[in-house]
Amino acid sequence: MSKNEKVTENKEQKEQTEQKVMTKYDRKVQKRKEEKEKEKKEERISTAIGIVVLVALVCLVASFPIRTYLATHETYVVVNGEAVNKVEFDYQYNLTKNNYITQYGSYLTYFGLDTSKDLSTQMYSDTLTWQDYFEQNAVESLKQNKALMAEAKAAGFTYDTTDEYNTFKETIKTSAAAAGVSDKEYVRSIYGSYATMGRIEEYVKNDMVMNAYYQKLQEDNAPSDDEIQSYYEENKATYDSVDYRLTTIEADLPTEPTELADPVEETAADTTGTTDGTAATDSTQDTAYQPSDAEIAKAMEDAKVLADDAEQTVAKDGEAHENEKKSSVNYLISDWLFDDARKAGDTTVITNDNSHCYYVVAFEKRYLDETPSADVRVIIPTEDKTGEEILEEWKNGAATEDSFAELCKKYTQDTSAVENGGLFEQVTKTGMTEELSNWIFDNSRQAGDTVAITVSDTSYVLYYIGQDQPEWKINIKNTLVSDTMSQHVQDITADVTVEDPKGKLNYLKVQAEESAAAETETATAETQEITEEQTAATEETATQAQ
Repeated sequence: MSKNEKVTENKEQKEQTEQKVMTKYDRKVQKRKEEKEKEKKEERISTAIGIVVLVALVCLVASFPIRTYLATHETYVVVNGEAVNKVEFDYQYNLTKNNYITQYGSYLTYFGLDTSKDLSTQMYSDTLTWQDYFEQNAVESLKQNKALMAEAKAAGFTYDTTDEYNTFKETIKTSAAAAGVSDKEYVRSIYGSYATMGRIEEYVKNDMVMNAYYQKLQEDNAPSDDEIQSYYEENKATYDSVDYRLTTIEADLPTEPTELADPVEETAADTTGTTDGTAATDSTQDTAYQPSDAEIAKAMEDAKVLADDAEQTVAKDGEAHENEKKSSVNYLISDWLFDDARKAGDTTVITNDNSHCYYVVAFEKRYLDETPSADVRVIIPTEDKTGEEILEEWKNGAATEDSFAELCKKYTQDTSAVENGGLFEQVTKTGMTEELSNWIFDNSRQAGDTVAITVSDTSYVLYYIGQDQPEWKINIKNTLVSDTMSQHVQDITADVTVEDPKGKLNYLKVQAEESAAAETETATAETQEITEEQTAATEETATQAQ
């Protein structure tokens, strides 16, 4: 080995030795160092996360006033060229929804609507949720209201809302107290999460002005007596009443098989026992017997004999039906009763195959009920006053119609009737409970008569003003006014546009998709029709060429 080779070897050995020595003595130190670095890294990450969380919380808290500001200032939808913010939209949405729930409360379950659950998860139709449905109705109401308000302003119509709005505020306070919540909580629960009395004041007052203007239009478009009479002449069957007698003869259907019963094939289920010795269960034991067609026909044939016999005596022995409108008469006999050819003493036998019976009918008379309606004032006492106490206070005072109206403002729980002193005009027999109706329409009733009546734990104090127009005239008037106003609203809203700049209204998307699909289907059908025509023309040309 040369000197140089030896030096190189010694150098390598020295480096290896130094490496071994460092590893041996510094391993623990190195590990500690790495652990400290890890701890520092984790600390930095934790700090960073803490900062992010803190920032997020700050942003969340800060977002509350931001969201409120946006709800009150940012455009949610645009109706008739007017920007509608979230507060106004929610106000109209909740009015629409609450009115619907109030109107159809007992039928909501049949509609598949559960108001305790998220409306966006419940389907109104195949394509729309209940939320979509109420949003659509809210937009339609906004279209109508803004069109009417624009028309009212153009016509110079004014209406002082002071008294009505004060009554509204008192109603809110009373309702909130009854619900056991604050005024603010109650307003939010009724009109939306961003609603306050201050924020909805403008919309409430606008609705009051719009309603007043609408009532003026109704009064302006009230039909004349000649128009009412003309409409009656064209629709007599709708408004006339009939008196008749009715006897129902039901077919005596067998409850057990007869010789006319359909043959029954025996099955294992029909046997009286099983292989293990236990009694078998007949699946039809708890089911009512279903007669065969032949058995039903025989029973109906026998009933017809009885019905023909009853026709001879129905005018005397039949059940009396008086003053019934066509809409309330069984549809199977209504056309016969209201036939213009009908005369007193006519009888007939009409078959009801669905119910397996015969209607034996005797016609007595047809007429226009001229019974007048009535105008009354009504107080529904609050809990701290009885009807008798209110009536006694009235008797001890001026005892006039005006003083009764003042007591109504003071004591009635019917807030909607406060402003007009409990006045109900053109009340009909069918528009009141039987107890109230019997008193109001008693033949001895005189103007100024009063009474306190309790019906189903509800007290009423009544003041009789006098007679008004008969019910048929009122109904026709309301129909004609309704038709006129519907057409008017349709005309003024025909060009009202709705813009959804932020895509908030899902029903508009659904409508657009359905419209596009319909156009595609129409185009496809037209193309197919053209193709078929071209094919037919080609075939005809080929035939002629042959």
